[in-house]
Amino acid sequence: MLKNRTSIGVDIGVRTLRAVALSHEGNAFRLRAMVETVRTPNHPVPTRQDVERLLHALERQGIDARRISVAVPPDRLASAIVELPPRSSGAPIETLAQAELTKGAPGGLEVFIWDLPPGRRARASEYFAIGLQHEAANELLLPFTQCGLDVDHLEPEATALQRITGQNNRVVFMAGARNIGIYAFDTSSTLFMRTIELAGESVESDRVHTSLVGTIDYLAERFPMLEEASVIVLGEPKASDRLSASLLLEYETTVVRELRVDIRSTGWLADFDLDTRWATAIGLAAGQSSLEVAA
Repeated sequence: MLKNRTSIGVDIGVRTLRAVALSHEGNAFRLRAMVETVRTPNHPVPTRQDVERLLHALERQGIDARRISVAVPPDRLASAIVELPPRSSGAPIETLAQAELTKGAPGGLEVFIWDLPPGRRARASEYFAIGLQHEAANELLLPFTQCGLDVDHLEPEATALQRITGQNNRVVFMAGARNIGIYAFDTSSTLFMRTIELAGESVESDRVHTSLVGTIDYLAERFPMLEEASVIVLGEPKASDRLSASLLLEYETTVVRELRVDIRSTGWLADFDLDTRWATAIGLAAGQSSLEVAA
């Protein structure tokens, strides 16, 4: 019965796989397991051996995984803000958005779009579109299916973080060792996502700093409701510390460093620090895939 009530989210990092197993308890969650295993170097996706290592680690914590949810690495996703006719026109918006994304990513795409609020200078209806190539999806799925797992869904990091960062207008930064993800949300809608590659640089470098400031200025101009938005910084502890300090130097704001989700740890898991490097895996495990975006 425990297995049937437990949801498992897997976050694919550059060097590691992280998995979190949660069970629903009313409006809260019970932490059933958390594992981090290393990935085989120099492989664009996890290998079968990587997934087997993860499953063995889960088994040692009493979790017999059969169904999981997997985060799509940001560099695998195509995304764009596109100008298209209003929905009231009867135009096939999803088909048109797919055509726009396919221009930069040939091949079949699974596409989802969000309607955006009117911009100050918008000349047409705007939509935020994300797309995942079928070939890329199959490549990500293969090592998990080879191990006998059913993948409930492949999900963008954006929607996983949206689920556990509140319901207000907010800009979420996900700081990693090699990149910074920037996500903007209007209550329950995704407005924007971007990944800044660090390329060995620090967040204080001129290029990274310029990219951060330029993105934030764009968001404030394009989405007026974000001018008073919450600023949330998550991710690897050292990287998120430096990013928070950089944002506080540049802007008069308050930086939130925790998740907006009630997770209860008991037993030996209570001794572990479930810091925000686990945010993506937590967001995946906290979801109900039948009710939300899935590829």
